[in-house]
Amino acid sequence: MIKDLEARKIISDAIGRALDELVRDRMTGLVEEPDITSRVGQRLEDRFDGKTLGGYGIRVITETVTSHGSKSLEKPMGTDLYLAVEIEDAIGSTTSKGVLIQAKRLDKIARNDLVEQCRRMNLITKKGSVVWLYDKTGIKVARSPDIERGSMAPFGNAEFFERVLKCSIGDKRKVPNGQFGDRRELRTMLEALGAQNAVWLELDKR
Repeated sequence: MIKDLEARKIISDAIGRALDELVRDRMTGLVEEPDITSRVGQRLEDRFDGKTLGGYGIRVITETVTSHGSKSLEKPMGTDLYLAVEIEDAIGSTTSKGVLIQAKRLDKIARNDLVEQCRRMNLITKKGSVVWLYDKTGIKVARSPDIERGSMAPFGNAEFFERVLKCSIGDKRKVPNGQFGDRRELRTMLEALGAQNAVWLELDKR
């Protein structure tokens, strides 16, 4: 958890802007959600890996799998993106969490299908399940439990990352085992959750 409000804002605003730019650019063409989502990890890696923001050094790795074994949860989960975040404070204590993300174009939502997908994600984790809504202004975010209850109240992408860094979104049970950068463990999480794309962020207080 990052307790410093200014540091959280600097980091979350930068990440939010980078991903909103990506979505705005891609939404100018006739693209579907998988095309946009597949580029999220690369955008974050290109912009932030090895950089320092708000007094935190940032490292990013990404992973993509094109198919899953028969034991995966791809069909029941339908997760488009798995986000893992590891935060290390100045004394070396770490907090890790995972977030499941279902991505949809805002102009092409099939509400009944979305509610069912959220219900299935909520069976795995309510605290760590969200929906990203892509539109021409960027990404709006809604909590999966809110959508299932019929009370969707979208908020901005920068606010989503601020909440993740504050620890009000994310599940500490849904994290890769082992040290940051262990791609085998990241792929294990992808296989277990049936997700196609993963981003693993490490923030280390400098």
